[in-house]
Amino acid sequence: MRALPPTALLLLVAASAQALARPFTEEMTGGPRFTVTADTASESRQVRISPGVGTLFVFDTPVQREGVFLEQRERFRQVSLSEDGHLLTLLPLGELSMGTRLRLTVRFADGEVPASVGFLLVVHPQAEHQVEVFRLPRSADSYKQEFEAVQVEAQQCKTQLARERAECGRPSGLSGPIVSHQLDWHGIRARRFEEGLPLRRGEAFRSVGVTSYSATNGNPGEEVVRLAVELELANHGLQPWRAANAELVGPGGRWTMALWAPEPIPPGKWGHIVVEMELPLSEVRSGSHVLKLWDEAGVRTATLLGVTFPE
Repeated sequence: MRALPPTALLLLVAASAQALARPFTEEMTGGPRFTVTADTASESRQVRISPGVGTLFVFDTPVQREGVFLEQRERFRQVSLSEDGHLLTLLPLGELSMGTRLRLTVRFADGEVPASVGFLLVVHPQAEHQVEVFRLPRSADSYKQEFEAVQVEAQQCKTQLARERAECGRPSGLSGPIVSHQLDWHGIRARRFEEGLPLRRGEAFRSVGVTSYSATNGNPGEEVVRLAVELELANHGLQPWRAANAELVGPGGRWTMALWAPEPIPPGKWGHIVVEMELPLSEVRSGSHVLKLWDEAGVRTATLLGVTFPE
């Protein structure tokens, strides 16, 4: 046999060393690989074991020293966890009959979520020699933050539901505004801007037929009024536009307004918009305001100048 040249021999040695250094994969070991997340921690993971044949569990996250819980542990010759907690070895005794199912649960040592993972060991003629377990952890703090956010949202929903139930309990027609003190002998006051109101220079909109409203709101003696603005807005841009947010700006500050804009306004067309809010009576008397409307992306705005309300 002809000897290999030195260069070829070096390449062969290097390839052999690289193969030995390559980590085991499912294709090489023939064993299963499980990925555990918070959402999949409770899923059943079936692993085959055989009497007299060892099965090695390889964890990428350390397991607690006292965190291995095995059903009928006395029927195993060996249940050992490595010092670093990454390797768990199981060696069943010969008295286990085929088809027997046993539960195995391990707890991880880092305190993150998921805290544990479970397996269903099935006695089978062909055992899994190696099982790899990868965990994608989620910290307990992130769960706490999510829980607190859900609580806040739930409380907001309860408040909104209570308000809507209270409103549903009011009589309909004119009786409703009267009972809620939104309509009294002063009536609902309106101010009509027949020619519309000017918009900020450079905005591709035009207003016409703007009307502002004010009405008492709350119990007698409370200096609070409910305000609304109704307008027809023409879109002179090249793209449809729909108001998604509204804000009223005055000498005393700026306030978010409830918005009703049911349909996008096509180019060259008119759209009907109504906004509404509550303000202290002193703010209403403080002079003219600016009504700012903008779309969901916050790119195109329509800013009406000189909005005043009737007293």
